[in-house]
Amino acid sequence: MVDTIKIKIIIDPYIRTWLSTQFIGHSFEEKSILLPGGGSYAFDAVSEDGLIVGEILSNRHLTSGGNENTGGVRKAHNSISYLNMLPQVTIKIMIFSDLKFYELIKRRSSRWGAQDINMKICKLPPELESIRQEILNEASDEQSRL
Repeated sequence: MVDTIKIKIIIDPYIRTWLSTQFIGHSFEEKSILLPGGGSYAFDAVSEDGLIVGEILSNRHLTSGGNENTGGVRKAHNSISYLNMLPQVTIKIMIFSDLKFYELIKRRSSRWGAQDINMKICKLPPELESIRQEILNEASDEQSRL
């Protein structure tokens, strides 16, 4: 089984640090938040005051077979659903590390009620982009063998 947890350990911290340059004076961490309807959800990027909440998506837009990444699209749709459960005063964001996946979700999200969610792209430095691609390639190869 491919260790995609590396994305959480290596890529997500970089994106959270980048996010603090977009929202000066704030730091971000992964954190569970109680949802108004009950239960909780672990968001990828929550500011120290809890007023800025985001989800990080490092997916690609296509599978290795050239098909649309339906698993990534479902994850993005779920992220939007959870962000929409938060109070209106919350600044809601989605951060993408892949431009084409961002463009795909931006097109789709108009049907998903994402108008209150700010979507951003964080361009990874070459060494992190290489790690991200390697992890996603390994995961893709593993899926194709199933």
